[in-house]
Amino acid sequence: MKSVVVLRAVAVSGVVATVVAIFGLPWAWYGDRAVRLTEFPGWAWYVGAAVLLNVVTGWAVVQPGRRGWLPLVAGGLGVGTIVAAVVVMANYADVLRGPVVPAVRPALGPGGPVAVLAALASLTAVIASRFSRSS
Repeated sequence: MKSVVVLRAVAVSGVVATVVAIFGLPWAWYGDRAVRLTEFPGWAWYVGAAVLLNVVTGWAVVQPGRRGWLPLVAGGLGVGTIVAAVVVMANYADVLRGPVVPAVRPALGPGGPVAVLAALASLTAVIASRFSRSS
């Protein structure tokens, strides 16, 4: 019973961290200007992959140990989510390119690393659900 509570707590922490990364944290800083996720090119790919990963994680946690193919799907979605987050993060210096160049150096914000940790938490919950038999 204790493992199911931990399993669900890890899954919920993955969802909460994903929501915080998408809506609450800046993904880059330009001086005191916070750059949100939606200002990055390709942000929708990350959001789509993260939402699908959390849906599959929830499905795997509801009935742990019963669906053998879910860890494979979640693994693929998890890798896709992490790759999408890293690609979006890697473009942080290109967000404000244009006719006006800011006088400050861009810096990576906490949103991207939190997004990667959220995907890892969701993958951990899916893998743990594979070995948990009681709900």
